[in-house]
Amino acid sequence: MSRLEDALNRFLPDVYAAMADWGITPQPIDFEIVPADAIYEMASYGMPGHFSHWTYGRDFWRMKQQFESGAGRLYEMIIDTEPPVAYLLESNTLAAQKLVVAHCLGHADLFRHHVLAKDQPKQFHQTLASAAERFDYYRQQYGPERLETVLDDALAIQAQVADESGWTPPAGSTSADWPYHDLWPSGESGRPAPSTRYRLPTADLLGFIARFSPVLAEWERDVLEVVRQEGLYYRPRRQIKMIHEGWATYCHQRLLAEVELPPGEQIEAARIHAEVAWPHPLGVNPYWFGWRLIQLLVAERGLLSARAVLLEETDASVVRNYLTPEWMQALDLFEYRWTDGFLMTPQGPQAIYAAERQKMDPDLLRNRLANWLGERPPEIVVETVDADDRLMLSHTDDGHPLDREWAQLTLEGIRRLWGHPVVLYDDDAQYSA
Repeated sequence: MSRLEDALNRFLPDVYAAMADWGITPQPIDFEIVPADAIYEMASYGMPGHFSHWTYGRDFWRMKQQFESGAGRLYEMIIDTEPPVAYLLESNTLAAQKLVVAHCLGHADLFRHHVLAKDQPKQFHQTLASAAERFDYYRQQYGPERLETVLDDALAIQAQVADESGWTPPAGSTSADWPYHDLWPSGESGRPAPSTRYRLPTADLLGFIARFSPVLAEWERDVLEVVRQEGLYYRPRRQIKMIHEGWATYCHQRLLAEVELPPGEQIEAARIHAEVAWPHPLGVNPYWFGWRLIQLLVAERGLLSARAVLLEETDASVVRNYLTPEWMQALDLFEYRWTDGFLMTPQGPQAIYAAERQKMDPDLLRNRLANWLGERPPEIVVETVDADDRLMLSHTDDGHPLDREWAQLTLEGIRRLWGHPVVLYDDDAQYSA
C-alpha cells in the first residue's frame, strides 16, 4: 500500500463520520486508484466492460488530448453499482483525493435515494459486459462492417426510447385523428390506416423497430435492444445532472470545511473547488449553479429538508418550483446591456438576456433556464405503418428544432433498420428516406 493510499484510508472514517453528523447515512463506496488512460476509457465508454464502437474511441482520444493539454482535468469517475465504485486518478495529490472522496459521497447518496435513481439496476455494467461478449461473436460471425453499421444506426436513435414499447391510443381514435391524415386522399393506398398489428402511437422508436422490423435478423434485434436498454438506463440520469453535481459539490465543500485538514491541504482543496465550481461566462456550469442553488435551499429550509427536495426533483423542476426572483438576483443570472445593445460587464452565467432589470419576466427566465437544463432529446413518435409498410414518424417542435442535415442522415439509418420507406413529419418540414 502506498503512502497516499494509507493516508486516504485514515481520512475515510473522518469524512464518513462528518456526513453521519448531518443526519445522513453515508453510502459505502469502493475506491480504486487508476492511471489516467483508465479514467479516460471509462469516461468515454460510460462504464467498464462496455461493448466497443468507434465513437467511444473518438471520445477517448478527444478527452485525452483535452486534459493532457491542460484544458481541464478529470479527477474521478464513479459508477452506480452495488456498492458504488469510484475510480480516482492516480496523479491526484492527497488533497485532491480527499476532495474527490467527499464529492463521491454526494453522488452515492443520490444513487441510493433519488426517486429517479434508487430503483435503477445496480449491476447494469454486467449486462453490458455480457452484451459485449455477444457482440464479439456477432463481429466474428457476420463481419465487423455489418455489426458497425447496425450499431451506427441504433446509436443514432438511442435517445428516442421510452419505458414502454407503446401505449393504447385514446378510446375511439381513428386514423383521422392522425395530424397528417389529410395529405392522402381517401381511398389512396398510401393513406395511413389504423394499425391492427402494433400498439401505436409510441415514442419508443428504437424499441418499436427492434421488435417489429420486417428485415432484421435476431442478432440484429439483440443489438438494438441492448442499445435501447442503455438509452433507458441513462435517460433519467440526464434529468438530474445539475442536481448530482451540485449536491456532490456541496458535500465536498462542506465536508472538507468540517473535517480538519492540514493548512496546505485546505488551500489546495479550496483552489480545486474554485476551479470546479465557478460561474462560466458562456453558459451555466452545473457544478457551480447546482452548488449555489443548494446553498440557498439549505439556508432557507435546513439541510435535511433541502435534501428531501432534491431527492424528488429534476434539474428542470427544481428550477421551476424553487428559483425565485430574489434567488435569480443572488445568483447573478442576468446579463445586462446598454439600450444601444452593447454588452455591459457580465454579472454571471450568460444564460438569460434582458435590456433592463425592471422589465425582466421571472416566469420567462425561469422556464428558459429550466428548458436549457432539461436537455431533452427530440421526441420522435411512431404514428402508424401504412399498407405498404411505410413507417410514419412525427416530431412536434418543443423548442428544440431538428437539424435538417442530421435529421435526413438519421432517417436513412432508420430506413436501413426498418427495411421500407420512412417518412418524418415536422412542424415545418417533411423528410423521407
